[in-house]
Amino acid sequence: VAKKFEDALVTFKKGLQLLPPQSKPLDTLTETAEIHYLMGLAYSQNGNLIEAFESFNKALKLFPLYALAYYQRGLCRMGLQETNYIQDFHRALDINPNLFEVFISRAIFYGLQGRYFKALLSCNKALMIQPKSVRVFIYRGTLKFFIKAYKTAIADLNSAIAIDNVCSLAFFNRAVCYHQINEYDKALKDYGIVMLLGGLKEVDFKLLINRGLLYFKMEDYYSAIQDFKAASVLQPTNDKICHALGFCKHKIGQLTKAVNVFTKAVKLNPFFVDAYFGRGNVYMDYRTAAGTKEAQKDFLRALHLDPLCEKARISLAYNFQVLGRYQKAWNHFTIAIDNNPNFQDAYEGRAVINLQMNDTFAAFQDINAALKISKSAKLLTNRGVINQFMGHLPSAMADYKMAITLDPKFSLAYFNAANLYFHNKQFKQADDYYTKAIDLDPGDESAVLNRAISRVLLQNVQGALEDFEQAIALSPFTAHIYFNRANLYFTLKQYSDAERDFSRALELKPDDALIYKLRADVRGKLGRNEDAISDYKKAIDVQNAIRNR
Repeated sequence: VAKKFEDALVTFKKGLQLLPPQSKPLDTLTETAEIHYLMGLAYSQNGNLIEAFESFNKALKLFPLYALAYYQRGLCRMGLQETNYIQDFHRALDINPNLFEVFISRAIFYGLQGRYFKALLSCNKALMIQPKSVRVFIYRGTLKFFIKAYKTAIADLNSAIAIDNVCSLAFFNRAVCYHQINEYDKALKDYGIVMLLGGLKEVDFKLLINRGLLYFKMEDYYSAIQDFKAASVLQPTNDKICHALGFCKHKIGQLTKAVNVFTKAVKLNPFFVDAYFGRGNVYMDYRTAAGTKEAQKDFLRALHLDPLCEKARISLAYNFQVLGRYQKAWNHFTIAIDNNPNFQDAYEGRAVINLQMNDTFAAFQDINAALKISKSAKLLTNRGVINQFMGHLPSAMADYKMAITLDPKFSLAYFNAANLYFHNKQFKQADDYYTKAIDLDPGDESAVLNRAISRVLLQNVQGALEDFEQAIALSPFTAHIYFNRANLYFTLKQYSDAERDFSRALELKPDDALIYKLRADVRGKLGRNEDAISDYKKAIDVQNAIRNR
């Protein structure tokens, strides 16, 4: 191809030699200008932009009304990274306002400058010249995406697809718009069409990344993993794909695999702060002393690379909290607040630490500081807990009810309010609020157990037994569930059932003197006096052992 352009240049130069050198009638000037113009095109195609620029200049000196020469010179100047090439586009359109390509180029210029509304006006002009231009509809849709006019962007992309129903780029861009307005099913459908159409490698890679992120947002982590794995085949050294895979593995509980993927990410990029942070979070979920120490190392590495990384700072503070090093945790929360006085999560975390350090007033101040930044049901509930610790029970209940008003689906606020009603011996209200908490979070065994106890006190025996059964199904290794049901059976004089539940509670908690004593009482009722005496003795032994520790 390059050889053909060189041949063309030789031909044009010969053509210039054949033209009369002295005589300059208009026709001759126009012909000469056209040859220079064609030479400029040939130079442009060969990548010789400076020679092309000079050729277009010669054409314009000979024929100043040569609109296309202005346009091509503008493109050359754009390629040479000059700043004022838009002036050539303006001149071209002043001479000939029907130059479709010039409007598109001008739209691109304004788009690159972030002047989206001017770019849109140029697209509109281009569509007046060619109303069925797929290229313009796609670009106008892209501009509308940047100004967050997603629905009108989709309308433009619909027009592009109506003209060319196998245009991968139009389907891809429409999928991105659907993603932004949370119409996930439509986005997935468009991504699927792009995959079927194929043909664009760069689009295929972006598609896999975008669809993987979409699946992640939909909490379909297994599908997200498949897309990220496919993307990693296309770019095996992409550390960000490893990072995304690590997050997905973490979400589905594959902790070892998540650590391995994050480790690969930091090997590919030793300065990847988010990868250290992600791996640290996985180590925290190991819930072992060794895992907690490894997490601390990763959070420290992240902070070494970026001392202002807020999420790493907060995670390190929580890491120290887990280790029981409250002062160190407090220090890091304070550093986070000093770095960003509007960092709400840091105030909330420090409030919890203050509470654990028995400084309830400081905890109250911090939670109020967090609430001044923005209100949330979680923060109001936490302030309610602090009020309870301070003995301000009416204020605590007011906070729980404010939290419920702010977010009627926040189950913890109902649960804490129910506990307060229970504390005040308002068992009917407690039952109602526990029920609301359970409706919102059916897996909360604490709410189920507490409702069971409330129902015992309300003499709703059947309801209580059903709740105990549900609590055991949710948490079969929790001793106090069996203990409380055994007490109910004892009250009902169902001694065999009570003896069974007390025995199960002792299997799970063998150092509880009270359970031995109560099982002894039950065995006495069953006439098993020797077993009862053995339990009484065991209760005394356990109690003495506890005192002598």
